[in-house]
Amino acid sequence: MDALLHNPIADMYGPDFLLLYGSVIILIAIVCGWFVQDPTKNQSLPLIPSQPDPYEIAYLRSGAVEVVKVAILNLIQRDYLQVSEQLIIRTANDNFSDLQQIEREVLTNFSSNPGTKSIESIAEKVQSYCQIYEEQLDNEQLLYAQKWQAANIQVGLIAATIILSLGAYKLFIALGKGRHNVGFLIVMAVLSIMFIIWFASRRSRLSIRGEAYLKQLQQTFAESKTKVKYSLPSAFDYNLVVALFGVESLAGSTYDSYYKIFFPTRFASTNSRQSNSNGGSCSSSGCGSVSSCSSGSSCSSGSSCGSSCGGGCGGCGGGCGG
Repeated sequence: MDALLHNPIADMYGPDFLLLYGSVIILIAIVCGWFVQDPTKNQSLPLIPSQPDPYEIAYLRSGAVEVVKVAILNLIQRDYLQVSEQLIIRTANDNFSDLQQIEREVLTNFSSNPGTKSIESIAEKVQSYCQIYEEQLDNEQLLYAQKWQAANIQVGLIAATIILSLGAYKLFIALGKGRHNVGFLIVMAVLSIMFIIWFASRRSRLSIRGEAYLKQLQQTFAESKTKVKYSLPSAFDYNLVVALFGVESLAGSTYDSYYKIFFPTRFASTNSRQSNSNGGSCSSSGCGSVSSCSSGSSCSSGSSCGSSCGGGCGGCGGGCGG
């Protein structure tokens, strides 16, 4: 018992122990950083296929949500869906024989009547169909595996336990000797433990190999972004561009209306420059586009958005054809 109360660490003067404690924390953080690593760091990248699967690439880039966006674009190109007044609706095409399961699931979420659909809610429904892509990407070690994360957390907990044990030991010794100037000790222990736990538990969705592979894909097919705007690309080119770069890559292309559904704020801000000088109620783009009212206008005065749209609008803020 006497050895616990009287030893070089227990009898060490406060500032000297803080210096030692800080050195131990730094050393533990370095060791922790050594063990908390991505095992794919130095691995070679998979070969890039001449025609990669857009759905698999979309899932690699950002999960099921991006898969749904690519599927919707594909269904629009094949005349199963269409953009109508800033909304997506089904067409009369009911021949589903050539559709993949993901595409059928996405299609069932739309009807012939315009309505707002949440991409996230559709993504939840198609997640099970994306399992095949997740397995393929896991096998290629392009996604950060759960087992790696579990091992990292274990390393972080061991490191935090060592820091906590040493700090708590000195704290109890100091309090037992009637010394209460332990604020720096407590702050150092708490902050270092919080940092170690955060560092060990943080997780990227993609592995280092996955991030490098996605970047290589984007570089390889970078010309496709220009192709969809200034030439006559195929349906595959459109799908691949959206899978690699997102729907914003469709801005200014044939499917610009699809892009505007996901970025209405940008579209509305562009149209607002064309609105009348006295802060009038409707943008000049007409009923086929996004309609917005300025913050200073009021519909209660008897003016109506419908007056500038041929009576087709439902009033301020309601949009055209909504």
